[in-house]
Amino acid sequence: MTRPSHRPAPDVRVEIRGELPRQDAEYAREQARALAAALGPDTRAARVRLTLLRSRAVTRPAVAQAAVELAGLGPVRVQLAAVTGREAVDVAVGTLVGRAARLRELGEIGFAAVHESSYRPQFTPRPLAERRIVRRKPVVPALRTPDRAARELLALDHGFHLFVDALTGQDSVVHRRPADGGLRLVRAHSTARPGGSGLPLPEARQPVPRIDLPEARRPAPRIDLPEARRPAPRIDLPEAARRLWLGCRPFVFHTDPVDGRGRVLYRRYDGHYGLIAPVTEAP
Repeated sequence: MTRPSHRPAPDVRVEIRGELPRQDAEYAREQARALAAALGPDTRAARVRLTLLRSRAVTRPAVAQAAVELAGLGPVRVQLAAVTGREAVDVAVGTLVGRAARLRELGEIGFAAVHESSYRPQFTPRPLAERRIVRRKPVVPALRTPDRAARELLALDHGFHLFVDALTGQDSVVHRRPADGGLRLVRAHSTARPGGSGLPLPEARQPVPRIDLPEARRPAPRIDLPEARRPAPRIDLPEAARRLWLGCRPFVFHTDPVDGRGRVLYRRYDGHYGLIAPVTEAP
C-alpha cells in the first residue's frame, strides 16, 4: 500500500511594528495565512510585516511588506503603503499573489514591476542634523550575472540590488532609474571584462547557479539593462552621505578608499540612513 506523502505546513509569520489597532493586527495574521493557502503547497514560507510610521508628514503611514518563499522559484517580495493598515495589507498581498502567479507561469515578474507604484512607501522628512546611520548590514554578495540580478531586484521589489558580477568579478549594483522607471547597471571599478578590476576571480569563473524552469514555460525575455558610463565613485562615508543629501537620492553606491569594495548608503523610510557593506564571510 502506498502511503500518501505529506508536505510540511508552510512557515507563516506576522510582525507588527508601531501602535496599530488590534483589528488591523488580526487582519494581517488572517491574510498571511490566506496568502500561504492561495499560493498552494509549493509555498515554503510566508511573511507579512505591518508598520505604522509615526510622522504626520507622511500621507500613507501604514507600510505592509509581504514575502513568500516558493519551492523551485525562490523568494518573492512586495512592500507597499496605504492610509490604513488593512488597506496596506490588501494591496501588498494582492500584488504579491499576482507576481507569484506570473513568475510561475512565465518565469519572470513582468516589466510593469519596474515602474514606481502610487503605493510606494514615502520617506519621512527628518532634519539633516538628526539623521544617523541606524543600521549597518554586512552581506556576502551573491555571484550573479547582471540579467539575473535584475530579475531578483524585481522579484524582491527593491530599489537597488548589490551583487558580485559574474562577468567581471566586481561589486556591482542594478537599480531603478527614477526618471523613466527602467533599470541600470553600475560596476564598482570599470566596464572592463574579467581581470580588468584587478580583483580575484576564481569564484567568478564558476558557473552561475540558475533556476530550471519547466518546459511549459517560455523563456523570459531579456531585460534591457544599460550600463553606467562611469564606475562608482571612490569616496569615503562622509562624502557619500553629503552626496546622498545634496542629490536627494534614494541611495549612493560607492567604493571604499581603503579596501576598494562597493558599498551602498541608502535612505530609510524613517528618515535615517542605512549602510550595506560586503564581507567575505557571513557574520
